[in-house]
This record gives sequence, structure tokens and C-alpha cells, in this order.
Amino acid sequence: MKDYFRTDIEIKLDFDEHKKILKERIQEELLVPISNYKSKLIYNQRKPEYSKLTIYYHPGYYLFEILEFLSEKGICILETVKEKTKEQKWEFPDILDFSESKLINLQASNSWEHNEKPVILTIDSLSILQSGKFVEFGNFKITENIFQHLDDYIQYGQLANYKNDDKFIETDNNRETNFGVVRFKLSFKHSYDNSTKFNIDISRDSFLIITNCPKTLTDLEIIEIGNSLCLLMSFYWQKTIDFFNARVRINNNENYHTREILKYSNHLIDESDQYILKKQFGSFYDFIDSINYPLFSENSELIKELVPRIIRTKNVDKVSAFMILYNIIEKTRNYCISVPLKGKELSIKEEFNFTKGKKSTDKFIKLKIKEIEEIVDDSDREDFLNKASDKVSFIKKTGLIDQFESLLSHLELNVLDYNINFTNLIQIRNSIYHGKLPKEDVTPYNEQMTILIYDMLLKLMIE
Repeated sequence: MKDYFRTDIEIKLDFDEHKKILKERIQEELLVPISNYKSKLIYNQRKPEYSKLTIYYHPGYYLFEILEFLSEKGICILETVKEKTKEQKWEFPDILDFSESKLINLQASNSWEHNEKPVILTIDSLSILQSGKFVEFGNFKITENIFQHLDDYIQYGQLANYKNDDKFIETDNNRETNFGVVRFKLSFKHSYDNSTKFNIDISRDSFLIITNCPKTLTDLEIIEIGNSLCLLMSFYWQKTIDFFNARVRINNNENYHTREILKYSNHLIDESDQYILKKQFGSFYDFIDSINYPLFSENSELIKELVPRIIRTKNVDKVSAFMILYNIIEKTRNYCISVPLKGKELSIKEEFNFTKGKKSTDKFIKLKIKEIEEIVDDSDREDFLNKASDKVSFIKKTGLIDQFESLLSHLELNVLDYNINFTNLIQIRNSIYHGKLPKEDVTPYNEQMTILIYDMLLKLMIE
């Protein structure tokens, strides 16, 4: 199977709304006219890579200079690429959708074709709307980090052993599973190349396949489900797993039936086979079966934000990992304060209860702080008195330990299940925050915080 795929597509270039600014640089007669242009799109269908769109134009015009100038002016040049002008009403040409795209590079090329000059646009992501029918619901090609885990479910036979019952795949324990309103499965798809005389090269690609979904779901909703499943794979296997190429059916446009997504999903390759949920769930499918889909959907924005941060801690130094993990716990606390969990709000006691009103309490505390002046060195006494008022709020607060314990209680987690001294945890965080490296090894704290974070997030997606 060839890695690179080329599709030829006609496009229209429209610079009408930019004519005024273009006249600063280029004479009007040299502007590219609004017309159809031949182009080719090349992308890697085996691995995530940037896509390249090459546009061919008459050498008498200055397309590269136009695009370069507009880009320098901060104009999104991808917006000038439009659907080709149809010559016949029954034509339904492919449409390039750049709504989620970022231009990575713009360059001229010497590789002329048919006496036309090329300009190459390097793009991170795009969609292609195609008129051809797509019989399946959605196929998502998954990045390399999933390979070793799919291997756990598939056992290959012995090839060319001259037995009548020889099988390429002996067992495949992947299975269809429900996720909300859809069903899906994970699987390898195999292809082969027998172009050489003696050898056959077999290749495989990993897929998330939507096997069934309601007719009412749009292509964009199916893509969002694919993103959610990749997020949950990343969470479960504790490494970044994403799709980089997908074909999804369209059901809300009578003339277009398939959306192909090319997405640049670049991340570190992680060969680790250790992950926290390994003992708790026998397989990824068991994990998905345990998820309360409405609960997950309700909290998915927080989960989307936190899962990449959890994974990032595997690739930074231990002190940086400590601060990321601590921040995740804080963010979860703040989220639970603002969003009820199963109808129950997290109420954290911010201040102690006092027998006097606010003004009387503040005045009383200020007077008591000033009494400490007696034991303050003369050189610091004036500064101490000036800052006495700043200490009032600090004295009234209950403290972070109470807030963390309230969070765990709210999530129905037992603080005793985690080997974390929250007093030390907070002190270490404060020292690092103020630029002082901790004296003790923070690795045990990182391990326990990671376990705690997994348990907290499970509470936000599992009943």
C-alpha cells in the first residue's frame, strides 16, 4: 500500500474582496483572474503528516506573490480558495473545507506541469466533501500508539505452514461496543504488496470503525464522537491516541455523501505497556461499557482539558510533573464548585465561622495582629504594621487542606486511600511556586496524585 495519496481537484481563486490592498503591490492586469485552477492534494494515508495543496497557474500572473503579500498582511489566504465554478448544473465537484485549517508554509516550486507554474500550500488539517456515496458510517484511522494494545486482542496464525486450515488471523477479540447512540469497534485492516517475485509485504493500519448510528446524526456529530473515543483511549492507555485520517458519511446534503478529514496529529510515540487502569478494567471495551454516556458528555470539556495534561507529565521532569498534577486537582476542585455532580453541589467552607459580624471580626483580628508587634525586631516593625491588614483574610480562611478533603468527600473518595500528606503537598507546591526546589523527592507524590486524579475523573464519567 503506497503511503502517499494524490487527488486532483479543480478550485476557484477569488481575490475580489482584497483587490484594494493588492493594488498596493501588484498591477491589476497582473492579478490572477477569478477562474478555475487545476490543483493536486497530496497527503500521507499511513502516518500523520502535513498535507500539500499545489495550485497551477499561468506564468503571466503572480499568484505566489499575491498569496505571500496577503499572508504578510495577516489575511487568511485559505479563504480565497473556493469551490470551482460549475460548468454544468449536474456537476458536484469535491469541496475543500479549510474551516479547521492552519497554513503552515507557502512556497513557489520549479516543478511546472503543462507549462503552468505551481505554488504549494502546506496545511495542517482540512476536510474534503465528496459527492461519491460512502456505505459505512465512519472509519477513523488511528495513530501508532494504539498498535501494541490492539495486538493484545489479535493473534496471528503461522503463514505458509502448508496446512489446509492455515489462517492469517487465528483469533480476534475486538468486539462491537455501545458508546452513547453509536456502536463501534477497533480493528486492524491489512493490505499487501506482491510486486516482487518472491516476497509479499503485508501492512496493517489501525481503525476505529463506527458500525452503527442513528440516521439523524450528522457528519460533524459523528466526528465529535470519534474525537471523544480517541480521548477515552488516551485516558485509558495513558498515552496520546488520535485519528489522523477519517471518512464519515454525510446525511444532510443531497449532493454530497462523504466527508474525508485529514488531520495533523503529531505526538510522541509511547511504547509503554503500563497504565493505571490496567487492573481495574480487563479491556478498553470493559472500560467503555462502564461509562455513563450522559455523565461523560456533561463533563467532557473538563476531561478534554485534563487528559492531555496527565499524559504530558510523563514527558517532563518530576518537579514540573508535580506542578501539573497539583494544578489538575485544583482545576477539578474549581470545576466541581461550579458544576453540580449528579445534582449535588460541592460546597467548600472558605472561612471559619465567627461570633461577630464582618467589620467587628476584621477589626478584632487586626488588633490581635498588632499585638504581635512586641516581638517583632525594630528593623521590621514598621513594615510589619503596614502589612498587618493583609493578613486578616489569610487568618479567616479555613485552608487548602479542608478544600481538598471536601473535594474528595464530594466525589465519594476516601482520603485515607491515598498516601498523600496534604500539609506537605501544599508546602512543596508553595516552595516550587516561589522558585525554591523541594528538598524531598516528589516522585511518590506524583504517583499518588496521578492515582487520585484518575479516580476523580472516573467519578465524572462513571456511575
